[in-house]
Amino acid sequence: MMTILLVDMADADAAILASALRVEGFDVVITKAASDARQVLASRPIALAIVDLMLRTEGGMNGLELARELRSRYPAMRVLLTSSYHLSERQLERADCGVSGFIPKPYDLNEVVEFVRAKVSAPPSSRRLWCAEPPSGINPRGGVLEGDVAIDRR
Repeated sequence: MMTILLVDMADADAAILASALRVEGFDVVITKAASDARQVLASRPIALAIVDLMLRTEGGMNGLELARELRSRYPAMRVLLTSSYHLSERQLERADCGVSGFIPKPYDLNEVVEFVRAKVSAPPSSRRLWCAEPPSGINPRGGVLEGDVAIDRR
């Protein structure tokens, strides 16, 4: 069973996502602080960490800085950022945090679970990002997109 670490101050967001991931067979550990996340990482292998971008931790560290630390200390682990603030792929690249993806809040649980499954089976260096964006109405393969969300899985 693969273990996923959620580092998120928002209890409701973390609990809902953790529940959906557990139903799909993942072991999920939730922490609210970087120090707690470090303790978990020291005691067990973690396949993937999901870190809230807006996390404020001891010493003023934010979620982006924690993501950088995790990627540096645990290169085989995939790290995803999450936030209610949308980040583009370009913004993440400029942040130079080495994360494997971004998950916007509020969560579409089915899409997030599918995305997490893809990430845990991909190489750690995979830079393919996922984000929900308003549909442009243009499908790159021709035709028109339908629905409320376009999925970018480059």
